[in-house]
Amino acid sequence: MKILILGAGAVGGYFGGRLVQAGGDVTFQVRSARAQQLATRGLVIQSALGDATIKVKTIEQAAGTGPFDLVIVSCKAYDLTQAIAAIAPHVAAGAIVLPLLNGMRHNEDLRHRFGSDAMIGGMCQIEATLSQDGDIIHKSQFARMVFGPFEDFPAHARMQRVLSEFAAICGKANFTSNLTDPIDQSLWDKWVMISTLGGVTTLMRGAVGDVMAAREGRELIEEMLQEAIAVATENGYPPHADYLSSIRKLLLAPGSTFMASMLRDIERGNPVEADHIIGDMYRRAHDHGHDANVLRMVYCHLQTYEARRARNGLK
Repeated sequence: MKILILGAGAVGGYFGGRLVQAGGDVTFQVRSARAQQLATRGLVIQSALGDATIKVKTIEQAAGTGPFDLVIVSCKAYDLTQAIAAIAPHVAAGAIVLPLLNGMRHNEDLRHRFGSDAMIGGMCQIEATLSQDGDIIHKSQFARMVFGPFEDFPAHARMQRVLSEFAAICGKANFTSNLTDPIDQSLWDKWVMISTLGGVTTLMRGAVGDVMAAREGRELIEEMLQEAIAVATENGYPPHADYLSSIRKLLLAPGSTFMASMLRDIERGNPVEADHIIGDMYRRAHDHGHDANVLRMVYCHLQTYEARRARNGLK
């Protein structure tokens, strides 16, 4: 099968690079500067799971590239509109879309643009960032991707073929993968975790261990987690007890340096996914009549940060 990955950032670059190593036919659609960087240096991964410098195929636009079976989208939510425009020709030519964004709203946007029969759900778990040289710095021992059809739209024959072939390639790659049918519970579980992690670490401007060192740190994390759990439960996807136990170990670990990528974005003065990850969770809580005081405070905090960036002329 032929796979296109839109962009070659920390997430798309890591998983795409590992797929190339596993023998996958992978092409990256990137901007001109990134294409030149990849041509000169290769796709560089620095990871405890194995360093690599990989020669990769790139294109800068969809025109004249031929059909792909699967298009993986791993951009930040604030770039989704541009991403949709960039992949539209591939989807029109028959590609299935696999987004690896956090939250749920992007699935609604993609479904509205391309239809339910042209997309599957997906999420990943990885702590990675891009260096100034464009190298992918994988910061932990875990890298996991989960993908599959949605509960309200079972896989048709072509989608089943794509899923089966992609699962086979992922099974050979240097990351953990799961084909999950349906995908919905996994997406909600990830959103509960990332909204809590992102909310608490950005609000308090510190890693999990820093927050835990505060007198009321544990209570704040638990309160944020409970607000997210309430939203997932109202939508029909309460996290299972074993999953909650596992994420509490991550979110309540004293001395942990674990933090959300959104905090690293703030520290660099970059835009953040305030509306998509926190704002959408807060709106759903509010619609169901929950006070969600921590979510409200985090969302206000992130909007203030974005307003200040805008006032300073940053995009």
